[in-house]
Amino acid sequence: MNFLFNCLKGIAIGSGAILPGISSGVFCVIFGIYEKLLDSILNFFSDIKNNFKFLFPILIGCGIGIVLFGNLLNYCLYQFPTQTKSVFIGLILGSIPSLLKEVHKKQKAKPFYWLFFLLALFIGISSIFLENILPIQTPENVNFLYLVVCGFFMSIRYYCSWC
Repeated sequence: MNFLFNCLKGIAIGSGAILPGISSGVFCVIFGIYEKLLDSILNFFSDIKNNFKFLFPILIGCGIGIVLFGNLLNYCLYQFPTQTKSVFIGLILGSIPSLLKEVHKKQKAKPFYWLFFLLALFIGISSIFLENILPIQTPENVNFLYLVVCGFFMSIRYYCSWC
């Protein structure tokens, strides 16, 4: 029975791997297997039998999830883009309480964490609106506002990589 549950979790993790902007790690945290999964991978050779018993159904499920949901999600993203994106935004927002619960087990949240959270939320919501406002860019049609926004996000990424 445990094999089946881990395989189903693997299917969800595999489907998360093919989604744009959604990490499989989010699904691992939602299912409560993130730390055990990392521990099993990093210490695989210390207890091969138990780690293999844990990882094998998840890997099988990941493969099944990628094969089964690859074309389906591609179809949904092109035919129903707003609805499909809304479902995955809901999944991410729904996982926030479990992430906060996991973080509070280890340490108390500091006030500036909330500032980062609100800033990330604002940037995420703004990018959804900007996606509809800014025209699609081609080499012949470059919008100055688009270049400014891209430069801003690139500078944030560059700065955060040095933190």
